[in-house]
Amino acid sequence: MKYHELLTMLRENMHPECWVSSRDNEGLYTYTLRENVGVSLVELPQEEDSKVSNEFTERFINESAYLRYYSLKYNGSTVKSVLLFLVDGGRAFIPSPKLIDKNYIHDDDLIISVIVDRLVFDSRYESEDTTRYLDRAKLAYQKSIIK
Repeated sequence: MKYHELLTMLRENMHPECWVSSRDNEGLYTYTLRENVGVSLVELPQEEDSKVSNEFTERFINESAYLRYYSLKYNGSTVKSVLLFLVDGGRAFIPSPKLIDKNYIHDDDLIISVIVDRLVFDSRYESEDTTRYLDRAKLAYQKSIIK
């Protein structure tokens, strides 16, 4: 499977009902795509002090933010590692821009972060959308990517 095909599959499966979650002995989550069990998002162990503060995370009422790492895997091999910010005191996941001085989010990071946000906060897209947090952080992204 080519990378763009994998992204298309992820984009078509952005809602929690498309995924199965499991938790390991260390409390880390793995989310596996129902349509293709070879595709998974794996939560990676966090650093001891993962608290972070920057211009994107300070735009929320609760300025507490933490770094979280996830790995996109295909057939057990890591395809991409993604850095996410858990912002607003633990209320939402937003992607980290590649360059801090630029606020544009790449499509692949956007897709993965929206999926993780919706999986962790499973009623997110029913009551409020992840885009609300992206907009509040003043991150630029291609809105048509999110389904």
